[in-house]
Amino acid sequence: MNNEALNLNQLVRDMGPNELRAYAKLGQKQHDEANRELERRWRSYDDMLPKDDFVSFIDKK
Repeated sequence: MNNEALNLNQLVRDMGPNELRAYAKLGQKQHDEANRELERRWRSYDDMLPKDDFVSFIDKK
C-alpha cells in the first residue's frame, strides 16, 4: 500500500478502507477511531445485513 497516494489528512468518516487501515497504523487513538467509524458504518446497514456481530477488518492480517 502506497501511503503517498492515501489522504490521511481528511476526516475519518470520509476515508476509504485502505486509508482507514493506514490511519489505524498511526497509533492506538487513530486505531480506535477507525474501528469506531467502521462499526458506525456497519450499524448503518442494520436493516440490510444479517444480524452478525461487527468484526473489524483492520485487525486482520
